[in-house]
Amino acid sequence: MKKTIIYLLLCITCCSCEKYLDTKPDTSLVVPSTVQDLQAILDNTTRMSRCYPFATELAADNIYLLTADYNGRTTTEKNIYIWGKDVYSDIDQNDWSLPYIVTYYANVVLDHVNNINGTDNVKGQALFFRSFSFYELLQVFAKPYKKDSAALQAGIPLKLSPDINTPTIRNNIEVCYQQVITDLKKAIGLLPVNQLYKTRPSKGAAYALLSRIYLSMRDYSNAWLYADSSLQLNNTLMDYNTLNASATTPIASFNVEDLFHCALNGAGAIGQSLAKMDSGLYRSYSANDLRKTIFFKDNGNGTYAFKGTYDGNGDKYNGLATDEMYLIRAECFARSGNTNAALTDLNTLLIKRWKTGTFIPVTATDATDALSKILTERRKELLMRGLRWTDLRRLNQELQWATTITKFINGSTYTLLPNDLHYVMQIPVNVINITGIEQNPY
Repeated sequence: MKKTIIYLLLCITCCSCEKYLDTKPDTSLVVPSTVQDLQAILDNTTRMSRCYPFATELAADNIYLLTADYNGRTTTEKNIYIWGKDVYSDIDQNDWSLPYIVTYYANVVLDHVNNINGTDNVKGQALFFRSFSFYELLQVFAKPYKKDSAALQAGIPLKLSPDINTPTIRNNIEVCYQQVITDLKKAIGLLPVNQLYKTRPSKGAAYALLSRIYLSMRDYSNAWLYADSSLQLNNTLMDYNTLNASATTPIASFNVEDLFHCALNGAGAIGQSLAKMDSGLYRSYSANDLRKTIFFKDNGNGTYAFKGTYDGNGDKYNGLATDEMYLIRAECFARSGNTNAALTDLNTLLIKRWKTGTFIPVTATDATDALSKILTERRKELLMRGLRWTDLRRLNQELQWATTITKFINGSTYTLLPNDLHYVMQIPVNVINITGIEQNPY
């Protein structure tokens, strides 16, 4: 008889996932027995909505650190920034352990739904959360998806049960992506169109996540399909003319674009006081582009910080929103040669971002030109959402979009070439020691 219990709610918040895996449950604690019990597990927003990998921004090229600020950071943050070795050696609550905590919560719920009536909604939410956490882990700890080699490359451990005694093995990348897709497709049939709170995933959010996943796989027909499905349910955009650009956080949480609300786990190195925005990126915004004042804070010394998060608490929003869906659908239209439709989606978004009466619709000579402009606007619109790292990984597979990143610290130059093996972070050493799974090369 299964004895799984939610002792997690008491102990896992104080332990990293890898340490948790070595801990035995206290069977005297309470077993969830109602839908409300299961929903309460998923509504722990501290764990379910604010623990996704910050390496997806710190390792990318949207921000830079001054040497003095870099020197004051943790070993983990330093090594992520310069794509170093043993990146998670000094922090237990990290980009590996925190998503697996989300997975555990989801698996606890999934382990009990069949014993309780009326659980379709919570089952759909749990499948979504498990899919989302696996996907986020794949962006950091596995190579980019390539169809011809995905079955031959090591992915991540797929924990599909809360039983801590199940062996930990790394599944191949193909199996991992098929699992996240399978979970989401099941979730779509269970989730409602609207949820009481935006920290609970809805049907539109599940479509949006599928679109994001297929985009990362460079499966542009499916990315289009699910972006379109999401937009059929919610295509609302904010008019940035209505926002107060001088506010500390100009964009409110749970705004009309927000389909599912979550954030990157906290890291000082990507915070407003330390992270400086790439100067070339900042200059790329036109004077009448309202994002230039809504997204950026002038530090008064020639540098700029990012304040345009969709999270009113100031954390870096990593959720799913309608602006991302317009950009995915536009990119996929362009890649299929439908230039007019691609530009329609792009201009529908951008007119909401420009000062009233100043916007001139974007034009393009052909689909390739449209794609170039869409990718430029994708970076400018979806800034600091944890998406840039995945975009670099997928676009580096196309010569015309490949990017070399260079960083300067302590008189040394660090360079990340397209498709470099350092686009995959090393798994924490203590996980390797406990489980014996294969380490990523350095």
